[in-house]
Amino acid sequence: MQQHALEDFRAWTTKQPINTQPRIAGKLSRGSGHTTILVAADNAAGNKFFVLRYRTHPSTPLGLSFGQETACMQLAYEQGLAPQVVWQDMDQQSMVMEFLNESGSVSCEELANLAKSIHRLPPVTPPLNLQHQMEHYWQIARDRGNTASVLVNPKEPALGAAIKALEFEVPVTCHNDLTPPNIRRRNRTIVAIDWEYAATGSPHFDVATLCAGWPAMNRQALALAILGDQLSPPLFDIATYFYKALSWNWHRAAGEKIKNNQAPTSILQRLAASL
Repeated sequence: MQQHALEDFRAWTTKQPINTQPRIAGKLSRGSGHTTILVAADNAAGNKFFVLRYRTHPSTPLGLSFGQETACMQLAYEQGLAPQVVWQDMDQQSMVMEFLNESGSVSCEELANLAKSIHRLPPVTPPLNLQHQMEHYWQIARDRGNTASVLVNPKEPALGAAIKALEFEVPVTCHNDLTPPNIRRRNRTIVAIDWEYAATGSPHFDVATLCAGWPAMNRQALALAILGDQLSPPLFDIATYFYKALSWNWHRAAGEKIKNNQAPTSILQRLAASL
């Protein structure tokens, strides 16, 4: 897959044509289902870098549709909110995109502006089915050998009630994973990468996922900066604890260490109390 992407460089939709076949410059990261590689290429302006991302695991993907991801990225790129995708292979779920450096420090105002801009994108992606995602992660986690006792049961009544509450609000385009590793800087603004969970859905849930990734920031201030008069503190609490439950099963499904030490029973108790 790496070689195919490099050999097909003449099909890359770069602003300036690539002169020679790009070369691998180093590995950037390996996630739960993808590997990203830094690629160097030559054009009339000199040396330019790109990111090649490809699937590495034959297991069921944890993210949403690859086609949905790339379509949403294109919309976001047109508004300066995402890197440009210059090549993609739908069958192999691989893409080449422009390389952007790590963002460094990010302010609350910058994050809020990015999230609000994403929420203003046309809601053309399918809705995020939270019940399906809970069941999806549960099943993958069980397939990995996790017992039911260490997971959040998707059939818990509190989860169903939370989903109904979140689906009641007007849906918007959401990134659903605006964590520090997924933020990059282009000149003086920040953009988002890794749109594999992007979908139309609850803005409160999107903000809850964002706040979970930036624990040092004041979550109430950040939520208010994004949602403004639409902020509902009770709904924000519901979204926060539902996300904790969903994230618990996701980490088990991905085989990654769970960062928060709050047990599933405690999460469910807090979720039920917020309803």
